[in-house]
Amino acid sequence: MGSRPASTAGYGDDAQETARRYEAVPFEVVHDDFLPWLPTAPSRVLDIGAGNGRDAAALSARGHQVVAVEPTPELKEVAQRLHADMAIEWVDDALPSLASLHGPFDLILLSAV
Repeated sequence: MGSRPASTAGYGDDAQETARRYEAVPFEVVHDDFLPWLPTAPSRVLDIGAGNGRDAAALSARGHQVVAVEPTPELKEVAQRLHADMAIEWVDDALPSLASLHGPFDLILLSAV
């Protein structure tokens, strides 16, 4: 991806602690309001700003094909380690262009972005 977007400054400073805090709150608690609208059939899902991978992992566990975008290398490394057993395609890209992505997607998640 090249140089980091200015908007990601500081996110990699303590990636381990950031991941620990995010992992402490389950996907179902954070996203309770939209759980009824999640696709029930396996779908192609895009998680933009995937951070520690909690949401991508939860969606993958539900049978979805997940593409996770995280521009902060430190967070992406922690996420890939934490969720190594999940079928998640990790993409190194950033908003606003997301030039390396190829749709279509059935669901696009942007949480805490």
